[in-house]
Amino acid sequence: MSVMKKVLWVTSEFPPQVNVAAIRNVKFLKYLPQFNWGAVVICPKETAKHDETSEKLLRQLSASITILASVSNPFRSLENKKIHLAYLINNMMPPDGHNLWVFPVLFNIGPKIVEHKPHLVYTTCSPFSLNLIGAWVKYKYQLPWVTDFRDLWTLNPLLKRLMTPYYRLLSEVLERFYLKYCDALIVNTKNSQIRMIEKYPWLNNKIWVIPNGFDPEDIQVNNESRVIPNSFFYGGSIYNKYSPLPLLQLLSKFLNKTYSDSSWELHYAGNANDMFANLVRQAGIRVKCETHGYLDPTSYNQFIQQMKFVLFCMPNNLDAKSWIPARLYDYIGNKSRIISLISRDSEVANILEQYGNCLTIFYDEPIDIQCNKLHQYFTELEHEKQVNKKIIDGFSRKLLTSQLAQIFDQLT
Repeated sequence: MSVMKKVLWVTSEFPPQVNVAAIRNVKFLKYLPQFNWGAVVICPKETAKHDETSEKLLRQLSASITILASVSNPFRSLENKKIHLAYLINNMMPPDGHNLWVFPVLFNIGPKIVEHKPHLVYTTCSPFSLNLIGAWVKYKYQLPWVTDFRDLWTLNPLLKRLMTPYYRLLSEVLERFYLKYCDALIVNTKNSQIRMIEKYPWLNNKIWVIPNGFDPEDIQVNNESRVIPNSFFYGGSIYNKYSPLPLLQLLSKFLNKTYSDSSWELHYAGNANDMFANLVRQAGIRVKCETHGYLDPTSYNQFIQQMKFVLFCMPNNLDAKSWIPARLYDYIGNKSRIISLISRDSEVANILEQYGNCLTIFYDEPIDIQCNKLHQYFTELEHEKQVNKKIIDGFSRKLLTSQLAQIFDQLT
């Protein structure tokens, strides 16, 4: 076998943080050595302590992955302790306040590159200030640079700042420069790729799609576990502009009209227990509701397997057609029965159509049609739809990492 190559992996999202971005990093790094790539990870020196979940994630990494967490991120401390000051800095220092971590990293990264001799540098965004590290390393050490926009930058509808004209102008200039200078750009949805090429046609030959996917090793099917009858599940983050309230309201109308008993139950897992409980009350759902807090990936998947239905709702008040929330891949990996409320022109709609085992309700349908679709879906459950195995296998984290390794191989 040829000598294993190394990638200089730069991220601000890494355990002890446990979020979608940190998990995306860990899963790539878990499987990269199987494709003859090791990594030297540059990440913040965290003051937070590891918990059982973050330790489980790190134990998935082999000895081929070296973690160098030598510089703390002062901006993250501000976010936790002085929210208003962090907000001001985030608006005054485009692209974001994580510049406070980026500049010290630039002063300290040289000896690490000399010592570990990476073949390529990879940055993952957001925060987009990390692109400065990738650009500097490429310029100074003549290494190919891959940047991963797992979140869109100037095309992101959630990217709101004070002094909008100043921030947007500088962000547009920075984004164009970094995308011109990088050797490859990764986005995580096909629609994001299309939109980026529409804005920057010269990206056509160096932009790739690698979604989040799911790790089959996190899904341990327990044949002895029983599905809870009449159970619904919703999981993940909840925001003011992105919540399951529209689907909960529809579910409330359907249940209150069709079922007079209280045999149904609703479960939630995530970091917004109180917010979800409030949304359930606001929607007028009169069934048993249980919140379970954050669950590690294995426990989360085991819990999903016990649910009769999982709920999936995309926002209708934002340009979200490029989004594919990470929880959808977990649902697909578990072959769950998905009840979704989405926009007709979203990328999610195309994926669910191919997946098969789901009910897709569209925002532009009249409420009577939406309720009728729910009623028909519940009455036809004994004739369960078959899932599309090809679609499921295509979202395997191992397969997706092989695609990343192929990009690395082409550039080195």
